[in-house]
Amino acid sequence: MPQPQTHIIQVEMTLDGARGDEIIGMPVWTPGSYLVREFQRHVQDISASGHNGQPLSIKKIDKNHWQIDGAMRDKKMVIRYQVYAFEHSVRTSFVNAEHALINGASVFMYWKNHLSAKQTVDLELPESWSTISTSLEPYDNRKATRFFAKDYDELVDSPFEIGNHHEIRFEVAGKPHLIAIYGTSNYNDSTLIEDFTKIILAEKAIWGELPYNRYVFIFNLGDGGGGLEHKQSSVMFARRWTFTDKHAYHSFLSLVAHEFFHTWNIKRLRPEGLGPFDYDQEAYTENLWFVEGLTSYYDELLMLRSGFYQPDDYLLSITNEINRLESKAGKLHQSLSEASWDAWIKFYRPDEHTDNSTISYYNKGALVGMLLNLKILDASNGEKCLEDVLRLLYQQNYYDKDKPFAEKDILSATEHISGVPMDEFFSQYIHGTAELPYAETLHLVGLKLDTTKAGDAAYMGIEINESNGRFLIRRVVENSPAWTAGINVHDELIALDGFRVTQFPPIYLKERRAGDRIIATVSRTGILQDISLTLGSPPESILGLSRVENPSDDQKLIYQTWLGTAWPDTLNR
Repeated sequence: MPQPQTHIIQVEMTLDGARGDEIIGMPVWTPGSYLVREFQRHVQDISASGHNGQPLSIKKIDKNHWQIDGAMRDKKMVIRYQVYAFEHSVRTSFVNAEHALINGASVFMYWKNHLSAKQTVDLELPESWSTISTSLEPYDNRKATRFFAKDYDELVDSPFEIGNHHEIRFEVAGKPHLIAIYGTSNYNDSTLIEDFTKIILAEKAIWGELPYNRYVFIFNLGDGGGGLEHKQSSVMFARRWTFTDKHAYHSFLSLVAHEFFHTWNIKRLRPEGLGPFDYDQEAYTENLWFVEGLTSYYDELLMLRSGFYQPDDYLLSITNEINRLESKAGKLHQSLSEASWDAWIKFYRPDEHTDNSTISYYNKGALVGMLLNLKILDASNGEKCLEDVLRLLYQQNYYDKDKPFAEKDILSATEHISGVPMDEFFSQYIHGTAELPYAETLHLVGLKLDTTKAGDAAYMGIEINESNGRFLIRRVVENSPAWTAGINVHDELIALDGFRVTQFPPIYLKERRAGDRIIATVSRTGILQDISLTLGSPPESILGLSRVENPSDDQKLIYQTWLGTAWPDTLNR
């Protein structure tokens, strides 16, 4: 990176032991992010030479592969190319004058049929940069610029943060950990060490071990959010001033808990299709609900177990998850297994119809994980739980054999731990679109749903984006009054019954009731149209979860086992 301000990475790739014509390729996707991103589109100025520096013919043979002419039988080939790196996200690479974040799939090409070979990476830094953070060996040598990976998968799975960023080193259970933070902010080193240690130990208690020699948390602070898991590290983005606002900081810690949980659930305990990887095409699985959804379930539960949440904080997070799913008509059309399989074409490509036709395997998967956990607790009288299922699968599939699991393995392990048949649960709530049994399952732990009453308030069923005084419709809810009347996404809402809309929801709409007829004036492709519709009632939503007044001993037992806290003496009413 001799001129990082240009966002160009200069790469030299050496093939030792070439035997004639050789093929190299650039991945089209990166594990953990299920979208074909066509990383090869940022490759430029590629060339090849032999061991004496003589030019070799190199030709692109499809969208992401190049063939080098080995007629001269060179045993060593050198390929040089440049990568433009200016997409700042957890799944891509970014270089500017201040730092570089390198995600391997978007920079490092692979040698076809040699992905299992050991990989060596030499980094040449700008003179003003001094720090490299990565989980690759030699981890403990802070001055190292040469790093080693046992194969291409490990190289791709080991991001680099490079520049003059801040590092925080600490140990948990005898294992070294590193927090690498790029970006000025208001964090406190000691607080981060203390809070990360709580999360690490809480997750170790679930799985029984820390299965790595070292672990690196990489953070870029700015305006964004999100994370991507790796086997011995993770990359996360967070807003710059997150660390002194309680709500924002808890969201940050929940993200940490989520990405760290993937250390086991997906990076080691992995479904069929997700490893070994084919970097040239999509890797399909119906089980993202398990590796992402259950991880989402535990990231919030771990906030309670680590002492960051009180029980009512956690119950509020469940309320929010329920409302998020129940607000989407997509729950009637797409199952969890379908959402997992179609992640490649739907989840990462949302549009105005997404909420009407799809669900999130994170969101619904978390809720199904909670319900499954409570059913196991109930069936076993509080002696077994979902964590026993995870540990059993981890032992059988990763620890003993290091092989991926099939869904039949999940069902078998769940039935073995719970002692009851679970095929109907899987059929209805994982492969089907049946309404989730919140009320009956939460009753097992002495909780009930408090719902809003629909009443006679007016409801159109549209969502609005306001820009420069214009009210543009960005979503029309399926089967709502607006949907039935034919109001479209991208229509501009001008007036209701002739009264100009100056805010949304308009004050005028608050004066109307369900069943009233109104005229909505919209501008569609520059033409004014009057559309008649009959107002409806807003959908019910969950206000919260409350405890029943006279819980049974069984309800108290399962509640306490689930949340790790005794049933409170004072009820929330």
